Amino acid sequence: MTGACITVAMNFEKNDKGGWILPPSTMINARMSVPAYSEIGDNCELGNFCRLGYGCELGNFCRLGYGCELGDNCELGNFCKLGDGCNLGDGCNLGNRCRLGDGCRLGDGCRLGDGCEMGSCLTLGRDCHMEGVRVIRFMTMANVDGSGRQLLLIRHAEGVLVRAGCFVGDVGEFCDRALAEKKPLYARVVAHAADCLAVF
Repeated sequence: MTGACITVAMNFEKNDKGGWILPPSTMINARMSVPAYSEIGDNCELGNFCRLGYGCELGNFCRLGYGCELGDNCELGNFCKLGDGCNLGDGCNLGNRCRLGDGCRLGDGCRLGDGCEMGSCLTLGRDCHMEGVRVIRFMTMANVDGSGRQLLLIRHAEGVLVRAGCFVGDVGEFCDRALAEKKPLYARVVAHAADCLAVF
């Protein structure tokens, strides 16, 4: 059978050994990998060379581009769209209507809430949680203040968000805190990096 994607027009059943019982309307490309005990919703399309891990669940109307890979136990809500070459680690969870551009990578345990959007080639480390953010671009900075901790600047539709340790807020709040801690150089570097991120 030829074709560039698997198209699932209805839910299907597993047999007693965990194999698939597919409806006659399903087309599956031989270059796909969908292990037993994964569940795919109605009207999903998976591009060539996609690989789903064990126990993945895709909601209805999901679209995965060419070469996407999902780790074990990933869950995608309804109407999610992943561009070509996206890679999700084990246990990732995407809410409804999430969109990831080409080449995005999510580490193990990442969670994106409903309506999140990420531009192309963005990478999130393990256990990153975001709710309702449209990520356009982001940057990671390490050891800027000599503490060794990482700082994440995220450009989204409403501005730039800063994540550093337990702090999550806008650039102004972050710089005010840095100045209160007598770290003016730290505040200037982060403010300048945020300005560059907002422009490019």
